[in-house]
Amino acid sequence: MHKTPEYMAWANMKHRVKGMRESERRHYKDRGITVHPCWASFAAFYEDVGPRPSPAHSLDRYPDNNGNYEPGNVRWATQAQQMRNTRRTRPLTID
Repeated sequence: MHKTPEYMAWANMKHRVKGMRESERRHYKDRGITVHPCWASFAAFYEDVGPRPSPAHSLDRYPDNNGNYEPGNVRWATQAQQMRNTRRTRPLTID
């Protein structure tokens, strides 16, 4: 069976929040980040998120990068968009 990029994004999202590896636990599970129960099935996730626009896009929690993986807080984003949506990024106002 060929697994689509969307399916792999869904499966990896679920794996990250389980925090099986130490490096993942501190970024997801230890911060309380979860996957909404309505996305237990890939079909429901795909219906909400839709197809990946291009190979340059991956899953991103947005607009709340500290929030859960849930409807309204997930998008397909480029690497540049994701780099602007990190906990390290601070808004800067000039003048």
